[in-house]
Amino acid sequence: MTTRPGKDPRVLIIPTHPGVQYHFCRVGLPTYFLGHWDQFQYWRPQPSNVHNVLPKFDDSQLDYGPAQYTALLDDPSIGWPRDAATENYDLAWLMFNWQYKLFRDRPAGKKLYRVSKVAELEPHEWDEMLSREDFTVVSFYANTVKWLHEEKGVDVPYVPLGLDSAAYSGWTGENARVLSIIHSYRERGWHFRAYQEAMKDVPHLHVDHLDPDQEKYSYDDLQALLKSSRVYLHDGEQEYTITLIEAMMTGMPLVSFRLPGIERYVVHGKNGFVGDTAAEIREHCRALLSDRDLAERMGRESRTMALAEYDETRWRNDWQRIIRAFAG
Repeated sequence: MTTRPGKDPRVLIIPTHPGVQYHFCRVGLPTYFLGHWDQFQYWRPQPSNVHNVLPKFDDSQLDYGPAQYTALLDDPSIGWPRDAATENYDLAWLMFNWQYKLFRDRPAGKKLYRVSKVAELEPHEWDEMLSREDFTVVSFYANTVKWLHEEKGVDVPYVPLGLDSAAYSGWTGENARVLSIIHSYRERGWHFRAYQEAMKDVPHLHVDHLDPDQEKYSYDDLQALLKSSRVYLHDGEQEYTITLIEAMMTGMPLVSFRLPGIERYVVHGKNGFVGDTAAEIREHCRALLSDRDLAERMGRESRTMALAEYDETRWRNDWQRIIRAFAG
């Protein structure tokens, strides 16, 4: 299918992590969500350019897997792909390995795979996808772009995340506490045990929206926590998470365990500190909790870095250029 002349390409987006999904859906192009946005009502507001494929939300959609999404794609009223005369979708925007596998056997239509983790696909799956004309690959992680260049000899666009600078601002740090936000941290974090040790006797709050025993925080709640907490502590399975960039844009001082590529986001001694051990992390957090002037100075540096590197206008322009070029 080709893009309708003179019109923006229509993007079919497959559900992903809700935080990722919210920011990617703010691309400014007509975006059709394969489901209903209300399944994430506690997380992010629905962008105005997003249209729901399903007319309403019910709890069963929370358990949808590949079989259910296959059924949606085979539904004549939704469909993928459709012929150009129906003016339905010009491109499917995918993430996660199950989504690649779901669309792999649908040879028609164009598929854009926005990859984060190298390990999402097996080596032979990478080779197949990179060899197919109906797929293109873009990554929002610099380490993944580097791996694809070194291991596969392929250069793919790097589009780091972008945030609305007006929505994330106003840090006060009035609550002398360490904040961290990552779901399923016990399984996903590289330093979970060290985190537990580091936070002994240190005021802290960890938010995990997938923890059934923890209260659910709304989008407004999370922004309020970012603004009021003194320090943001980062750890995870990638060089950055969305919330790390949100903390930067809010103007928070940062502390991070050492991760591959973390120095792009946390510059030791400038906008925060990087540590290797629980003792170092504890020391860095306590320094920022006890010295408000230091926290304010480093927070200003975080905000300056975020405005320069992670502004939503740059992000949206990059994605629109890539999507239009591939879809058209």
